Amino acid sequence: MEILNKLFSGGKPKEESSNHEDEYMQEAKAAVEIVNKGVEKGSFSEMTEQLDKLPSVGINRNKYVFEYSKSRVQIWTIALCIILICWCLHDVPVYVGTMIYSDTYRRSAIIGIIIVVLIIAVNIAVISKEILNMRFNKRHNLYVKDLRFKNIEIIDDLAAYSNVNPSIVIKDLNKAVKMKLIPQGHFGRDNMIFIVSNEIYDEYKNKQAVYDRYYRKQIEERLRMKERTKEMQMIMDQGQGYVDKIHESNDIIKDKIISQKLDRMESVVSMIFHEVDVNPNNADKLGMFMNYYLPTTEKLLEAYIDIDEKKVKGKSLEKTKKDIEGAIDKIIDSFEGLLDKFYQEKELDIATDISAMEVLMKQDGLTE
Repeated sequence: MEILNKLFSGGKPKEESSNHEDEYMQEAKAAVEIVNKGVEKGSFSEMTEQLDKLPSVGINRNKYVFEYSKSRVQIWTIALCIILICWCLHDVPVYVGTMIYSDTYRRSAIIGIIIVVLIIAVNIAVISKEILNMRFNKRHNLYVKDLRFKNIEIIDDLAAYSNVNPSIVIKDLNKAVKMKLIPQGHFGRDNMIFIVSNEIYDEYKNKQAVYDRYYRKQIEERLRMKERTKEMQMIMDQGQGYVDKIHESNDIIKDKIISQKLDRMESVVSMIFHEVDVNPNNADKLGMFMNYYLPTTEKLLEAYIDIDEKKVKGKSLEKTKKDIEGAIDKIIDSFEGLLDKFYQEKELDIATDISAMEVLMKQDGLTE
């Protein structure tokens, strides 16, 4: 149970962890305390005012990956193609009847049938292409949720997060680079890793042998830890329970704006547990994050659902719902910032490990 205790107790004694708190953790704790008191007292307006006074801690990364959102255009294209196919099928019996019973117009009927078949074939091809694009759209937007936090990602880890075969991930990322959805994207050697920016790719090329060896060791470590321990399975089951709770709340709440916020929230929670799954050693680093984030999230959602289910219209209730929406925004921003901070620290650790490995490889005569 050691891993489980680390994850949900914070991983370190209170006195030791408090000495290492930075502005990100202080922001998160302050936001959580304000929300908890606001929900207990039912004073949501005061809660929102206090949250607005907190310093804004968010993601400061440059944006290298972009979402692909043309689903509406694709749906309308498919609908138009279906209408054209139906219209052509409606005329087929006329052409067939003319071909059979009229010697005079038989040739014209045959030409008409050929044209109809070609139109149907073209429209079927367009429909197939748009369906494939819609599937790519869905997969790519999953990749974006992972890659927006990272400069380098292992292809197998991205495949595990998105639940997609690695070969399809590689094909999709190549397509995304060509479409300028990831305009500075590059693959490492043997498509082992994916790099989202030219700057990081230049660093990789300068020390390619070291980077390749480092990430190969990481992948080998993943394979050795592929079978989850009972403790890790308990963590993942509990994580899935939190994700399901957010998803269920999203199904209950019909407001489109709050639904978008819950989609974003679900994405953050999924990312956290995915990171613990592929890197169990990081459980202690994410422990306090999870310890503060999820109970507060549940309280906010329960408060919103309780007010929403009363179905009593009035300015005060509408204002309360808006206040809760604002609080959810602040919580998500705060903890997305924490998650981003975690990845920044992880990248510093990687840089340190690579520097140490470079020294060892030079000593062994494995690099120039």
